[in-house]
Amino acid sequence: MEFKDFESSAIQSLTTKDNNLTIVFKSSDKEYNYSIIDSNFEELLTNTIKNKESIGKFINISLKEKNIVELVNNSK
Repeated sequence: MEFKDFESSAIQSLTTKDNNLTIVFKSSDKEYNYSIIDSNFEELLTNTIKNKESIGKFINISLKEKNIVELVNNSK
């Protein structure tokens, strides 16, 4: 699922597929890949976007709580 219609000063786009998350930041076109650990992550992300809450804050909290984990050396 691709998420593009949201306001974020840092994040260009988010894509989820097969328990993987790809983030493209506005600062570069590089893709950052994460493994989704939390089975509710996509639903929580959708709600965050719907409620116009901070996507960057949501991603940072998800990383700290290990709901998503960066896949090292797997970015394009």
